Amino acid sequence: MAETFALHEGAFGRISLLSLRTGLVSHAHSEAHIVWWLGGADAEARIGTQIFRYSEAQASAVNPFEQHDLKLLSTSTPAIFFAVYINKAWLDKKADTAGRPFVFASPRITIGPEVRACLWQLLDLIMSHPEQQEKIDAAVDELIGVSIRASLATHSPGLSAAGCPLLSRKLRLAVGLMRERVDVRSTIDDIASEAGLSRTRLFALFRDQLNTTPQVFWSAIRLEEAIRKLMTGDVPLISVAHELGFSAASNFSRFFKEHTGVSPSDYRRAALVQPLTGLPL
Repeated sequence: MAETFALHEGAFGRISLLSLRTGLVSHAHSEAHIVWWLGGADAEARIGTQIFRYSEAQASAVNPFEQHDLKLLSTSTPAIFFAVYINKAWLDKKADTAGRPFVFASPRITIGPEVRACLWQLLDLIMSHPEQQEKIDAAVDELIGVSIRASLATHSPGLSAAGCPLLSRKLRLAVGLMRERVDVRSTIDDIASEAGLSRTRLFALFRDQLNTTPQVFWSAIRLEEAIRKLMTGDVPLISVAHELGFSAASNFSRFFKEHTGVSPSDYRRAALVQPLTGLPL
């Protein structure tokens, strides 16, 4: 069982405040995101090749399309998480202003006094003053900035943050085909063939250049489109499921919950109503 207590959308992307009783399957997002554990059941994640343990002193950072999962170490109580999902256009604008890529050098963000103060300032705004869009967006901007600096500080000395990956022409073609066919009525073999690649070579390119698999990447694209449709509020869930290539609404609901921790209907309800009371902290 999961419940969305708050959901806020801005120029930066979106924010979710969640209570989870189950983990999440290995997946990826098109956005970068930062996740803070606020209390409840202990939890850990595999981010790329690293195992990460959440704590009051450590948040996680995930770059766009970086494969990760979530495991709860106890189901006797829910785990409370606060997540900021940062869209690529916003990050690209920040990168242009700063003159460097905005990526996380490490999946580990030390929650020092500066990060903690920014986090609780943002939480207070979302819970108490959700109508103050400009103040919330400014607080998100500040929190992301201090978190990126904390990620750089956590990174091993002498190593530089990886920039945005430069994709080969055929991999860019494969990614473009996946985006065009978000309903997944094609297969991985179809995509490989049309991109001029063998199945083995397609998997190798995704592994070497994006550190993920074609299936996880394609699921991330489907999830991105599902969230976009749900946020509009006027498309029936059965229609969303059909448009994304699911044979039944129940299959879509299972897919969505395995990747986000909440059902599509709960996600939409939080997006449209934004219930901001009852946080069990």
